[in-house]
Amino acid sequence: MFYGCQLVDIFGYETPKNFSSSQILEKRTTNIMAYNFHSLRNQDRIIIFTQSGDSPLYSISELFSAGNWLERENHEMHGVSFVGKKDIRNLMLQYGDSSMPLQKSFPTIGLREMFYDPVKDVVVQNPVSVQI
Repeated sequence: MFYGCQLVDIFGYETPKNFSSSQILEKRTTNIMAYNFHSLRNQDRIIIFTQSGDSPLYSISELFSAGNWLERENHEMHGVSFVGKKDIRNLMLQYGDSSMPLQKSFPTIGLREMFYDPVKDVVVQNPVSVQI
């Protein structure tokens, strides 16, 4: 079935929850990861769904080289851990930033605003100022 298959995409999403007052402070999330394969031999699409709560998933980057970047992206954006993943550097966020912006618990209002100052050739960070 997987003979001649290539990995096209790995995408994840967080399942909606009905929160009670005691569950608001918990950080447990349930992510659904979908692996999208394309069979070159049969011209079929194979989509495999897996659930990752608190347990990490196994890395498939050794079997499919395209999985390396896709797993890095999902680790960075959703916070999904992969067992056996050797390269977990950030792709889009700054190094050391572990904010996971595609999670539902990510704050939508920042505490700092950043802009580039071309005169001083630096990135300047200021507290957020609301102009009315």
